[in-house]
Amino acid sequence: MNAHTQRVDYSTLIREDAPEGFLVHSRLYLDEAIFEDEIERIYHRGWVYVGHESELPKVGDYRLRLIGRQPVIMVRGEDQRIRLLLNRCTHRGNTICQRERGNTKFFRCAYHGWVFDNTGALREATHVSGWGDRPPGEAQHLFEVPRMGVHRGFIFASLVSDGVSFEDYLGNAAAYLSRYCDLAPGGEIDLSAGRHGITVDANWKMQLENLTDAYHAEYVHASALAQFASLSATDKKAAFTDRGDLENPLAMQRDLGGGHSVLDSFTSNRAQGDKLRFTGSTGTLLPEVIEGVAQRIGSHEKAQWLARGGPCHIMVFPNLMLLWDAVRVIQPVAHSVTHIYYHPALLKGASEAVNIARIRAQEGGFGPAGFLAPDDMEMFERSQAGMAVRPDTWLELNRGRHIERIEDDDFGQPVRTCQNLDEVAQRGIWRHYKTVMTAE
Repeated sequence: MNAHTQRVDYSTLIREDAPEGFLVHSRLYLDEAIFEDEIERIYHRGWVYVGHESELPKVGDYRLRLIGRQPVIMVRGEDQRIRLLLNRCTHRGNTICQRERGNTKFFRCAYHGWVFDNTGALREATHVSGWGDRPPGEAQHLFEVPRMGVHRGFIFASLVSDGVSFEDYLGNAAAYLSRYCDLAPGGEIDLSAGRHGITVDANWKMQLENLTDAYHAEYVHASALAQFASLSATDKKAAFTDRGDLENPLAMQRDLGGGHSVLDSFTSNRAQGDKLRFTGSTGTLLPEVIEGVAQRIGSHEKAQWLARGGPCHIMVFPNLMLLWDAVRVIQPVAHSVTHIYYHPALLKGASEAVNIARIRAQEGGFGPAGFLAPDDMEMFERSQAGMAVRPDTWLELNRGRHIERIEDDDFGQPVRTCQNLDEVAQRGIWRHYKTVMTAE
């Protein structure tokens, strides 16, 4: 941490008691020193999503990932156990694996030929006689990330050995991740179809705030959502507005605590019935999928109830997002550069036809020629440019503040709640951010 970073007073940049209401300073999106502080405090000390168990179905399967700036190998070893190993030779520090994905028994450092197996154990150090009475051994095994937590296949990690437990970190968000998985006949989602990435010239927190911001969709995605609604309607003639009243009090936005947030559409989806099959989750309303869920849980009534509620938009701080047919991951690069990765979320136990339809739906929204992602990226880059305008430096997050309340969600968890179009989720993100960034 440099001297400039140490002088940042985050309490003056996030203000909840100002006469103007809840204010966030635009410096938080523009300052390189603040970005470095975020990487250290949020990504290198906290819990971060890394990957999914379904990406490593076979022994030896691996994926390269980053935790903040730390390169890691997510790998399933010979003992079937998934590990997160630092991608760093314990001899001279070279990265030992360069391919983004693959299957291997061994990782070989190209610099001096040291070989490690897929559990991280050092299997061969070249020209070992030169080490005298201190030959390389167990102390030179690859370093394993100290803490790893798994919830319904989602793998998270922390680079520090102490601090908030995984269960406390996930908190109220755990129930929403589980509900998303419960929509699959097999009770799990599958991310083995791969991913694609987009680089956007904007701060990573813009994507963080965006997923549970329903306010923008009517304007930014107007044409795309009208098309999706029409295609999903029984008579193919519906418009986006036929989903119902956008100010419907049954559609909720919730601050789950810990920086996590959700657009909770369970109740509004159930109220929608068969009027318009637009819950935004391809295949989950099909009879074959509902029957598969019913067989798994032993109740047709409960399976129907789950399907009619549909999925929510779920944001798990700081980098995991679930929506409709896709999982999205944020990778911060610089204060004004972010990688965003998109994975089609397949339903384990569903037919190939259902899952191919989900891949196509994900491509239609977020693929290279998708209808939705380019809209958001354009908005992020415009916001990044607009943040630099002076002297107007403050952003207001006051929508719904006058009706913000504690209310039980679908799981009976008491959480801060507003109507779908409000900004309680964004205020929750910034409250948690302030707590993390001001902690000793």
